[in-house]
Amino acid sequence: MKVLVADDDPISSLVLEGLLTASGHTCQIARDGNEAWEIIRGPNPPLIMFLDWMMPGIDGLELCRRTRELKRSFYTYIVIVSARNRQAEVSLGFAAGADEFITKPYQPEEVFARQRVAERLIQTVSAKNSLGKAIAEAENSPAGDVVVRSGSVIGRIAFQGGKVIWASVSDRPDSTEAMLAGDPSLSADELAAAVEESKTTGTPLTELVIEWGLLSEDKVWSLIRSWICRQIAAISLLDAPVVIFSPVARDEKTPFLFDYESLTALRVVREPGASDALKPEEYPANSPAPQLLDPADLELARSDLAKAMTLPGALSAAIFDEQTGRWLLTSGEKVDLDLAWRNVKLAGAMHSWDQVEDIIVTTSHHIYILRPYTSSPRRFIFLATSRASSRLGMIRLALASCTHT
Repeated sequence: MKVLVADDDPISSLVLEGLLTASGHTCQIARDGNEAWEIIRGPNPPLIMFLDWMMPGIDGLELCRRTRELKRSFYTYIVIVSARNRQAEVSLGFAAGADEFITKPYQPEEVFARQRVAERLIQTVSAKNSLGKAIAEAENSPAGDVVVRSGSVIGRIAFQGGKVIWASVSDRPDSTEAMLAGDPSLSADELAAAVEESKTTGTPLTELVIEWGLLSEDKVWSLIRSWICRQIAAISLLDAPVVIFSPVARDEKTPFLFDYESLTALRVVREPGASDALKPEEYPANSPAPQLLDPADLELARSDLAKAMTLPGALSAAIFDEQTGRWLLTSGEKVDLDLAWRNVKLAGAMHSWDQVEDIIVTTSHHIYILRPYTSSPRRFIFLATSRASSRLGMIRLALASCTHT
């Protein structure tokens, strides 16, 4: 991967270049901010940049701001390198759009750590861009499959006439029977009889359960949509995938066709009267809304969040539903929705989640902890704290007293 090193100190540039080259990267060196800007706005620019704060011409912070204003389709990971280390100065770097901050003098491990984070982030963004391009191609084709491969796991989103008709993941059940088996209004005997009839006559199983009056067409539509959304959510979690669109000759007679965008819609859910600062959260739009908290549960949830917010260093807390990602209640500062939801999806993908007590994410400034709140329905409590003011062991112990699993 190409990396830009911009520093007017030739020794500092040489050290960084040596570390990055040893990691398999190709370095471009800029001796001042003006030279760096020409590289950044030129063709095929580097995706990772180490920018010295103080340079002749354009300084590192201004380069960072200008890079973010370009609003390109790919992501550029920016590390500010400086001898400045006061909190206010570090905050200026992040405010300018930097992803990370390294203080001189630094250890090689610090550079390697930032480089690994940059690579993972760029791979993730590139994969999302690749998936988006493949989806757009599928929506503009008569029929075909978007195939997403990650190691031995293959995800597949089937399109017809620009609409989604099915989705599957190779390490999960993939049949109409499995989908219908999850509905409590359909007995095992009824489903077994319908499956046998479908095998004998060749009639689609969904058509039979509607024809026999076992389920309404609206109910089947909802079940299929829920199923597809869960598969797409699982596909979105695949690590470093290879994505292609494969045209397929397909002309299925089905009324169950879905716009891809509607399957990954943005929703805003808040408690009545909640702050307008709450932002949209991405989650599968298929699932029915979680049951509203009844007055007793709402009062208990408020009490639990209030207790969590009394912990030293607590910044924000929230309780939300695993199936839909809907926030049921929030407290404190604006919650990092994206971070929390990524970890909820990670939890949902685990086969042995019942054996896991919590998921913890630490950064240079924060500790985030995610823990099961109730088991049925499955809900989670999420807490964000200041790393400087909190102790992980105490947080885990105290948060456990706020749950009801």
